[in-house]
This record gives sequence, C-alpha cells and structure tokens, in this order.
Amino acid sequence: MDAEAETGIKTITAAEFFDQDPEFQEAMLNLINIHVVSEVYGADCFERSILRAPSPEMKQRMARTVMEEYGHHLRFRKLMEELGFDWQEYARRKGHLTTFDTPIDTWVDQVVFLAIVDRAAAHQFRHFVRSPYEPFRRAAQETLKEEYGHVGLGMDGVKELLATPEGRTQVEAAVRKWVPVGLQSFGSDNSPRNALYRRYGIKQDTNENMRAVYYDQIRAFITQDWGIAMPEDFAEIWSPAGRPEQERAY
Repeated sequence: MDAEAETGIKTITAAEFFDQDPEFQEAMLNLINIHVVSEVYGADCFERSILRAPSPEMKQRMARTVMEEYGHHLRFRKLMEELGFDWQEYARRKGHLTTFDTPIDTWVDQVVFLAIVDRAAAHQFRHFVRSPYEPFRRAAQETLKEEYGHVGLGMDGVKELLATPEGRTQVEAAVRKWVPVGLQSFGSDNSPRNALYRRYGIKQDTNENMRAVYYDQIRAFITQDWGIAMPEDFAEIWSPAGRPEQERAY
C-alpha cells in the first residue's frame, strides 16, 4: 500500500513540485524559507545560553538543542537545494520569525522560552506533518521529534528554578514576557496566508483556533504545575485586535 492510500494524505513528490499550482508552490516555498532563515537565527540566539546553563548536565542538553537547531536549518535548506533554488538568495528576502525579536537575556528566559514558545512551534509542526508535499512533511516529522525534546528541556529547567523562592519569582516574570510571544507566533486572525495553507492541506485549522488550543494547554500546566496564576481569556494579556497580517509568523 502506498503512503497516500495508507495515511489519507495526498502526496506530492519533489519531481512533481513544479507541476503544481503556482499558489501551492509559493506557499510551500514561503514555509520552507521561514525555517531556513529562522532556524539558524534561533540557533545563534540559543548558543549564548550554553554557558548560562547552571550545571554540566544542562550545558550538555542546551548544546544538543543548539546543534539540533542548526540541523533544522540544514534540513530545510536541503529542500530548497533539491528544487534547484539558491537558498541564500531566498533567505535575503525573508526576515526571521518575530518570535526572535524578543531577546533571550538569561537562563530563565531560555528555559521558559523552550517550555512555552517552542511548544507553539510544535503546535504548528503537528499540522506540517500532514502536508501534501512529501519532502516537507518528512522534514517536519523529524523536526517535531526534536522540538518535543527542546520543550522537555525547558520544562525540566523551569522545574529546577521553581524549587527556590528567587527562581519562582524569575519564572513568573519570564512567563509574563514569553506567553504573549507564543500567542503572537500563530499569526493574525483572518490571515489570507493561513487560508491559503488550509486550501492546500498544509494546515488544517485557523490561526485563531490554533492559538486558543495552545493557550488552554499552556495555561493548564502554568497554573496547575507551576502554580502561577493566568487569566482564563488570553485577551487579557494579548489581543490580536487591530494587528496587521504578520508576515514573519508561520
């Protein structure tokens, strides 16, 4: 049984890419390019946290995370090269995700980022693993497994910090800093680009719905496991109202 019959997902190979609708080609190239640019930018940001980590064990885990982020860049770059595109030329036209506009200044920032904002990326990748473009789908599957590991590092790092009153205070401040960033990363409500992705099966839900599901998930563990109060409605801390289409979001 072939993959399409087994999974129910339409499969488009690299050899078939240029036979597709130009809108589909543009949508896929946009997503691939986002990762080519942002994975290496994020890795550069994360690299500084290796020495900030509080123990050799955490330094090793952080170093592995950085290595995997550079690997994500190489993985998605290969998809561009397989199609005969100059990835550097495309990268010059694309800014990194707005996620990285907020600086990661401390170890607390880093682990809360991994626990909260990398989790938002994992929510996106759960859609990408059903993409009809097989090379992108395969890259997304490999990347999602590693993103779960990064989230796990963040959760373990936060757990250590919550063991002391000083650490708890720092985590509470970092939560207020990074939750809005995670919410923003889903892009605008009523996004034309999201509608395009859904039309071609690259995503299966709206930005609004994905953001709501994400917030319910993070609010559950932040309030129950971390003991930090969060409003029931994320509009109290971040509102998409009046925000323009965010080209530097997924």
